[in-house]
Amino acid sequence: MKKIAAVLMLLTTLPAWSQAWIRYAQTDSATLYFDSLRTRKMGDTAFVWDLHDLKAQAKDTSGRTYRSVMHATEYQCRIRQRRVLSVLLHEGSMATGAAVEVLSSGGWEATPPDTLAGELFNHICE
Repeated sequence: MKKIAAVLMLLTTLPAWSQAWIRYAQTDSATLYFDSLRTRKMGDTAFVWDLHDLKAQAKDTSGRTYRSVMHATEYQCRIRQRRVLSVLLHEGSMATGAAVEVLSSGGWEATPPDTLAGELFNHICE
């Protein structure tokens, strides 16, 4: 029930574009941002939208193209774990355009400090 409530909370605050994207990493294939306005921290739990703005178009398993990926992510700050609640693939850059696919989440995983997920953890939990 907590997971459903968390996803509903995140989805109800999901405009197509936010004015508060903060860049936290750069890779060869994407620029990574998190949304500071829709980040929520309640006790040891934090929720964040994580945006990967791709430098080139990619294709999903059905052959549809997308240019950005948004992850709704939940963090357990004390034990340094995270799980992705949902993934949205968008046609345009910076989460613009139609969502071409919505994927469901995975399980809990560790968030090592020397990874991209660890960099986001540092912004959200510390």
